[in-house]
Amino acid sequence: MQRIKRKARVIPFGYKESDDPDYIEPVQLELDALEEAKEYLNNCSYREVARWLTQKTERPITHTGLRKIINNRWQTLNHLNQEKILEENEESNKLQEFSA
Repeated sequence: MQRIKRKARVIPFGYKESDDPDYIEPVQLELDALEEAKEYLNNCSYREVARWLTQKTERPITHTGLRKIINNRWQTLNHLNQEKILEENEESNKLQEFSA
């Protein structure tokens, strides 16, 4: 199982403390439920989705905590996608220069 170095006192939603207290491990049930929750946010409020997520995973999460998770992951993914697009553009520019 993948272990991640612990960065804070609070263990984030979707993870649990490892045998070594300096590391955390992903909890697949919670991570899958979080992905499903993103879809529900198209039609439901953060409060409703947080309530559903708490019932499904039996781990409490607030609507503000859910919003922070969704926003932080979106920003991270958006940043990673921008980096990937920049890399692809650089590669295509190099290919164009090489073929010219």
